[in-house]
Amino acid sequence: MKLFRITCRLLVLLLVPALSLIMAAPAGAEQAKHVRVDIHDSFPSEFWTDACGTDVVITQDGVLNVTLVYNQQGLLVKEIDPSGGGTLTFSAPLTGDSFSFPIQSTIIDYGAGAQIGSTFTMKLVGLSGHVPGNIASDAGQIIVTGVVFGFEENGSPLLESHDIVLEHGNRESGEAVVVAVCSALTA
Repeated sequence: MKLFRITCRLLVLLLVPALSLIMAAPAGAEQAKHVRVDIHDSFPSEFWTDACGTDVVITQDGVLNVTLVYNQQGLLVKEIDPSGGGTLTFSAPLTGDSFSFPIQSTIIDYGAGAQIGSTFTMKLVGLSGHVPGNIASDAGQIIVTGVVFGFEENGSPLLESHDIVLEHGNRESGEAVVVAVCSALTA
């Protein structure tokens, strides 16, 4: 369960660069807005570095064609982030090993509108992890709930995931995923 929470938080963190490029619509603005979001970001992962015993860097690279839906008050009520050919790469610079898998589709429902303290439901669909040759892929659907805890300067919501509401598909145990990732990065 600890790994799932880390994975959910990682997914939310991965969305932050995309969300930070999205501005909230003012009242009376168009109800749906399509935004192209280029993501080219790398960051060291403390969790994976500790688990694998070597520096691990996570890189996200791709283009998302995001649809944002607003209510008449200008609050963001839904965000649809289809996977757009983007990839998530885990790499270990000291060993030279790495592996990648596609960024999955995400739909975030903010109910009556994103506000501090309001809840959201996030649906993640598709491949959520793949370590080639080391473990069966995690794939399917995960639905999590959480709370909007703030906003970026441009109005995009900051999210904290809390609970798994639904989970379908193949999910390997957290321990097995850690072993597979570390094996792929330190082989």
